[in-house]
Amino acid sequence: MGELLIDFQSVGVAPLKDTQQFVKKAGGAPANVCVQAVKLGQQATYLTKVGCDAFGEFLVETLANEGIDVSYISKSTQHDTSLAFVSFAENGEREFSFYRRNAADLYFTEQDFKDVVFQRGDVLEFGSVALKTDVAKATHKYLINKAREAGALVCFDPNLRFNLWENKAELREVVKEFAVFADVIKVGEDELSFISEAEGMKAVKSIFTGNLKVLLLTNGGKGAKLYLNGSLCAEHGGYKVKTVDTTGAGDSFFGACIAQLMECGATPDNLLSGKLQYDKMLDFACKCGAFTTMSYGAIAAMGNKEKIDKAVK
Repeated sequence: MGELLIDFQSVGVAPLKDTQQFVKKAGGAPANVCVQAVKLGQQATYLTKVGCDAFGEFLVETLANEGIDVSYISKSTQHDTSLAFVSFAENGEREFSFYRRNAADLYFTEQDFKDVVFQRGDVLEFGSVALKTDVAKATHKYLINKAREAGALVCFDPNLRFNLWENKAELREVVKEFAVFADVIKVGEDELSFISEAEGMKAVKSIFTGNLKVLLLTNGGKGAKLYLNGSLCAEHGGYKVKTVDTTGAGDSFFGACIAQLMECGATPDNLLSGKLQYDKMLDFACKCGAFTTMSYGAIAAMGNKEKIDKAVK
């Protein structure tokens, strides 16, 4: 669940202020996670709200064409579909400008999702971008409680976007507030330092509160580490590929992790059982993230297992 937005991606490499042309793409980190999981053989439903406009129609259509259940995406006549403008540097890194002060996905309610039913083996994944309003936070907690009661996994990617928040301290507190509900968290090393206000293992230990059992700590092209209950369990140095666009790489990584957890029947009760092959999961997730950086776009750049294994060695 979370944001669903239009990424207007720059044509060519230039600072955002100098960009003359943009191409329209579907975006939103949790939506990208859903798409990658579906491409790896899982089923996914997206929970959000868009504006009653052409952009909203495009987004719903795009997800439906990717095989995602869109029956819980409602449309608002009072709020807009959110937009993001993105430009690229030579190394594939991005510059963002968001237009979502009146975004529909900040105003979904419990009523929008009253018919959602979770079961054991399901996963609820969310981020921080749609946690900006009290109503959205309350709706997240409503669905998290539903998921936990059913024995589903709760997965959280803070996905920090500082230019969406007037106060960085508020963002830190919101992330901490919701981190305690998660069984699995995916976070970048720089993001963890910001959230914990610490470095190294002190930062890792500090985030293991509440229900957290698995921490996926990413470091861009340098790979990722996986911690169980605060102890290092697996690490991977990443894959070297020709990167043109890093959009969606972290989402692809997390979607691949979630797909593999679902495939092996992971639940909140067995994450620490020693039966899950976390080293293999981390390897393939890094491969998926690397593959996504080889093409422009997030959803358009993602692949199935066959394509990914063939392209990334």
